[in-house]
Amino acid sequence: MNRLKNILYKVLNPPIKIIVISAVIAFPLVIYALNYLPEIHPVSFLAYFLSSYSLAVLLIGMKRIVLTCKDLVKNDKIKALVFFKSLMRKNKYTARYLDDRDFRAKAGIYAGLAINLLYGFFKGVTGAVYDSPWLWSMGIYYLALGGIRFMLMRNVRKQLPAGDEAAVKLHEYKTYRRCGAMMMLMNITVAGLAIQMIWQNKANEYSRVVVIISAAYTFYSFILSLVNMISFRKRNNAILSAAKDLTFCGAVMSVLSLQSSMLYAFDEGKDNSRQIFNSITGGFVIAIVLAISTYMIIHGTNKINTYTQKN
Repeated sequence: MNRLKNILYKVLNPPIKIIVISAVIAFPLVIYALNYLPEIHPVSFLAYFLSSYSLAVLLIGMKRIVLTCKDLVKNDKIKALVFFKSLMRKNKYTARYLDDRDFRAKAGIYAGLAINLLYGFFKGVTGAVYDSPWLWSMGIYYLALGGIRFMLMRNVRKQLPAGDEAAVKLHEYKTYRRCGAMMMLMNITVAGLAIQMIWQNKANEYSRVVVIISAAYTFYSFILSLVNMISFRKRNNAILSAAKDLTFCGAVMSVLSLQSSMLYAFDEGKDNSRQIFNSITGGFVIAIVLAISTYMIIHGTNKINTYTQKN
């Protein structure tokens, strides 16, 4: 039994090189299989198995991968990165990005804003192409996420009196609470649209290539969310915490959108399985986002009251 456990552990915790190689091979192989091969084909089975294995070991070993990458970058163990860092240090802004952890975290909000806007535009275009109200609504949702990120970005840059910690914290938690309220409003809107989609048993009319693009975005969102959780866990900054929560909520919401797309692309819909799966995932996702936004409002209000009393 112990030998079997050891074998299973080694299979699910391979060296990082194996994880990277399997992921690099699996992703293009799945795209090729979905577009050019029949479902019952040896290469298709290999692609599905390898992609499932790659995803599993990547998720299991994510913390190990993140720590290894941080060690490689911090200790200059990659020559190409050493050269790239030397170029970055010639500019004051890129040099600050290397040396200032808070600046890097704030720069992530800018990057998240750009990606949210691009993905929202992508959803809107596919909604127009496939005449899908659900896709249109998801496009608006991601553009709204971009709007909230823009609000966070503006509040991060707001100049406050130096040395007045109470004023700084009051500003941060007001922004934090405002972000929670906006997330709750969006969640209620999306919940209504999701209920309508589930009730009518409709799904996103994606081609398989677009499903893969959506899957890549979902995967990226969860990786970014995990990185933010690790990077921001010791930060005493409510605005960065709001950005972390916003990233996670966007990631879980993308799961619902991706699932409905995959069920439409790969399921013939002859029974009510599509409705059942969308109902379970939709309820779970909406409950998570509602719980997080409610916590942000309550926690932000309590902190605001605390710092208001100090002033």
